[in-house]
Amino acid sequence: MFCSKRVENLEKANAEFTKNTQIKKKKFNKVKFVLYSIIAIVVMFTIAANWEGSTNYVATVEKHKPLESQGISLTYANVLNKYIESPKWESRESGDIGYVDVSGTIKGSNKKIGVKIKVSPMSNDSKRVSIKPESITLNGNSPSTQAAAEQILLYMFLAYQRGEADLAYYFD
Repeated sequence: MFCSKRVENLEKANAEFTKNTQIKKKKFNKVKFVLYSIIAIVVMFTIAANWEGSTNYVATVEKHKPLESQGISLTYANVLNKYIESPKWESRESGDIGYVDVSGTIKGSNKKIGVKIKVSPMSNDSKRVSIKPESITLNGNSPSTQAAAEQILLYMFLAYQRGEADLAYYFD
């Protein structure tokens, strides 16, 4: 008799434990579902917020190596991020032409610089683009010509290759 009552109590306890476990499992599954839903929404919003359309002009210009054919494998990002304090990279479009504007203060100098780089489709190959400096503005003065912009950027690339810490010598 004592044994059957004990078995009966164990069965009740086991049934109650199983019921509590199932309730906890359902609650845990609901919490998991809510967390996964929140994560999925955050990921979708992050992707949407960072989407710049079919061409990411900033990333394209940052990775470009304009002097690679002359044996200098530096990118615009290498050089401009080194010689411009806290550079601000921005892109904009005008028709099928994109522009990347990089602005900040020249390291070692208190002069403001603005570099405008043009990204346009190649006429003979729609999957490629032409990336060329458009102009450089120093301290808000009139923008330079394209040739002057190319020359200034060449000085910057060569200074980087020589290991110069800043460009104050060139811009003072």
